[in-house]
Amino acid sequence: MSLILNLETSTKNCSVSVSKNGECITSVEERSDKYLHSEKLHTFIQYAIKISKIDINDLQSVCVSQGPGSYTSLRIGISAAKGLCYSLGVPLLSLDSLTIMSQKIDIKDGFLIPMIHAKSDFFYTSLFNRLKKRLCPISIKNLNDKYFRLITKNKKVYFFGNVNFQEKEKNLFTDYFHFFSHIYPSAMDMAFLSYVKFCNKKFNNIEDFIPFYL
Repeated sequence: MSLILNLETSTKNCSVSVSKNGECITSVEERSDKYLHSEKLHTFIQYAIKISKIDINDLQSVCVSQGPGSYTSLRIGISAAKGLCYSLGVPLLSLDSLTIMSQKIDIKDGFLIPMIHAKSDFFYTSLFNRLKKRLCPISIKNLNDKYFRLITKNKKVYFFGNVNFQEKEKNLFTDYFHFFSHIYPSAMDMAFLSYVKFCNKKFNNIEDFIPFYL
């Protein structure tokens, strides 16, 4: 049996979950207009542990979002994860926030392009196939970038992220493109991914672990 605490703090969604053998058994999260991770995260962790009816010492690992995303909020999540790993004597796991987001959308064919706002008109993004396998490395792109048209020509493409896609942006593309606004990475979607990493012992070095930030 594996009990894993999952923390996701890359965006304005402060999210915590407890998973057992790859299934989410408890989740606590709140999305706001401001970054409230420093105020909410530890309270959410305590509450998630309580409603899961487990002892915190029963946790076998902590998994945290490494980013990309807000550098400050990522540091808060990672600091909390490191502290728990040290105090509990358990290993640290990590997932990138775009892979976590890719779990939100299920498709039969085409490509998935999760996006997290970076600054101005730029986004952290990557490309996944329908099986959620990453096809391109994480990068910063502008929605106008020809990259999107070249790699997905005549294929269905699903854009989604913590942005509000406007009609002027949607008009840049053909009918092959679909847009989903206000989708955030969540610790609920980390359950199976963290379990696979735990089983494969893909642990991070706690001392050297830092946020991924382009």
